[in-house]
Order: sequence, then structure tokens, then C-alpha cells
Amino acid sequence: MLKRNRSVEQERGAVLWEEAFPLQYTTEISGYAPLLEDIRQQSAKAEVERVLPFEAIKRLKQSGFTALRVPAQYGGLGRPLSELFSAVIDLATADSNVAQALRAHFGFVEHLLFEQPSAYTDQWFERVGKGETAGAAAAEKGAGRDRFATTVSRKNKHFVINGSKFFTTGSLYADWLTVTASTEDGQTVKCLASRHDPGLDIVDDWDGVGQRLTASGTAHFQDVQVHDDILRYGNTEFPYSQAFFQLYHLATVAGITQAAALDIAGAVKNRKRAFSHANHELPAQDPQILEIVGQVASAAHASRSIVRHAAEALQAAVDKKDGDRGPDIIKAELEVWQAQEIIFPLTLSATSLLFDALGGTATLRGAALDRYWRNIRTIGCHNPRVYRTRIVGDYLVNGNSPPGQWRVGAV
Repeated sequence: MLKRNRSVEQERGAVLWEEAFPLQYTTEISGYAPLLEDIRQQSAKAEVERVLPFEAIKRLKQSGFTALRVPAQYGGLGRPLSELFSAVIDLATADSNVAQALRAHFGFVEHLLFEQPSAYTDQWFERVGKGETAGAAAAEKGAGRDRFATTVSRKNKHFVINGSKFFTTGSLYADWLTVTASTEDGQTVKCLASRHDPGLDIVDDWDGVGQRLTASGTAHFQDVQVHDDILRYGNTEFPYSQAFFQLYHLATVAGITQAAALDIAGAVKNRKRAFSHANHELPAQDPQILEIVGQVASAAHASRSIVRHAAEALQAAVDKKDGDRGPDIIKAELEVWQAQEIIFPLTLSATSLLFDALGGTATLRGAALDRYWRNIRTIGCHNPRVYRTRIVGDYLVNGNSPPGQWRVGAV
């Protein structure tokens, strides 16, 4: 992998947002910088021309990035949970579509890490350690609250999956799908299926305003065989899954804002024309314009710092290894919900404000600067903060603990 010279803006960004990590983390993760920079250099073009990130994700698999949390004996890096979220910020800075497309995969790895070691975990760790990835197929359009329309039943001595799923983010790029469904008698089950099963058809029909390249579309199952006929009954999520998956979103948003800060700094530096009533003939010397750049950079810094703080709380809870959703995990959840309340308004404002520093040319489609606001707004609609903020207030006033894992159903 060839090293690429970083721009002045990127070098300055590295100084602004550099964090203190253990030496081993710094040494291992810094090796991914050229790959992430390659992805970043292509992200605007990919957005404008609608180039799905098959190649980027392939390279991340081959490089070992997707095995960041996999234990070393299976070929992974075996890094702590808290460091994963900083790596996600860096990946989202390069391209938030790629980061979100891998969210279900990293969640699957977390599920394996929580389980007791077994032949099952050995098998999947070995696969993931070699670069294979998993997507998710859970949510359904118009599904009921208590039962999935997608079913698992017996056919020709094997379990098969039938039905359709909405929001199968990242599954188009994955090797495996983690599927949530109902049995014929209404029990909730989770299972795995091969992305390459002939009965599985994944359609890239996601038409949201943002995160347009995540392949968050529809998956149709027609007698898709359950891998190894293994079913997991009931809610099999790991105890800290709520905090994990929402914090992953926040890390992605922090990365988006960091990318926006780098872009606005570069654009202002290179801009040669100012308005007639500006403070200086060059925008790079105009104090009002510089203040906007500083505001966007500050939003990126604050978001990243908040995510890191919440990640440390989650790491501490996981280190307790108490096997259930105890007080430490609940505390970590509340940390994430509070982070959610601050990060979304802050970053939405920053990614709208950046246009004030650049004028009409910033709205050109080829610049693709609008993707930052659109992407944050889209991510913010997943598990919306209005409900989370109420939970924080209820806990502080009434001492009521946050509710357990949400029911993945209607969307």
C-alpha cells in the first residue's frame, strides 16, 4: 500500500483532533491512513456519480480493518471496544457510507465476543478474521410489533427463510446476513444466511435523502437456507447492544463533521474571490469567514470528544463482564443518550453553517458539500433522540431505568 502525502488541511486537522492512544493502537491503526485517505479522495465523486463502495469495502476486508475487534488468535487485531469508535470516526471521515455499511458487521463481532467460547464462535471468528463480513436483515416495512412477517420454517429437512426485509444496510457488500424472523408459532429467532444463496435477492432501492450509498434497501428471501440449521430463539442481543449501535451512529456523525471541517478549511484556503463588502479581498484572511471555519472545526472536535468519553464509559461497563444489563451498562446507555442530544443539533448546525463561508459555488452538485448535512439528518432519524432525551429526564427525576432493547419491527 503506497503512502500518500497528506494535504496541509489534513495535517492541521491531525494536530487539532489527535488523540492519545496506547502505542500499539497508534502503530497498528496508523497503517490504515493511506487506505482511508484513498477512500476519502473518492468520496465526493462516488456521491455525485452514485458509485457504490464495493471496492472500498473489499480493500478494508483485505487489509484486516474489519477484523479490528477479532481476537488475535483468529487473525484479528484484538483491539478494545473504546478504540473501535475512534476507528469508526476515522472511517466516517473518509466516507460515512462505508462506515455505516459496516455497522451491522461490527455489531455481529461484538455479539460473538460476548458469547461464551464454543465451536460456533470459533467458526465465525475464523471467518471474520479472514475478512468475511456480516450484514443485517431485521427491520420490516409495516411489520407488527409482536411478530415478523419474515418466517423461518422447515422444508426438506432444513430451516428456510421466506419474506422480505427493509433496511438491510450493508448487506449488499457482505458475505453473510444475520436475519431476524418469526417461526410458524410466533417465536422470534435469529439465524445466519449466505449472501450468495440463490434464493436471496438484495435490491438497491434505498431512496433516502442521505447515506445514499449504504445499500440500505430491500432483501427478498425465497427458501433461503439457514446456515447450519442453527436458530437462536428470543432476544439474543448482547446486553450493551443499545448503547453500542447508537454510539456507532454518533461516531459516524462525528466523522462526517470532521470531514466537513477539513473540506471547508481547504475550500476557504483556495478561494480567491470575496464579496465586495467582505473584510478582506481573500476569504482566507477574512476574520468572519475564519470564525465560521473555527465553528465547524469546534463542532467536529466536540463531537469526537463526546463520542470518546461515551466510548470509555461503555468500555468500563463491558469490562465488568457481569453477563447482563446491569447498572454499569445502564449508566453507559445514559451517557450515549445524553451525547445524542448534543451531537445531532450541533453537527446539523455546523454542516449547514459551512455554506455561509463559501457562497453560491458551495451549492454546486459537483462539490457535494450538501451530503454532510443530508447524511447527518438521515442518521439522526434512526432511533430519534426525542425519545432518548425523555428517558434521561425520567431517570434523573424519577429514577426510572432506560427500557431494554427496542423491538426491531415496523419502520
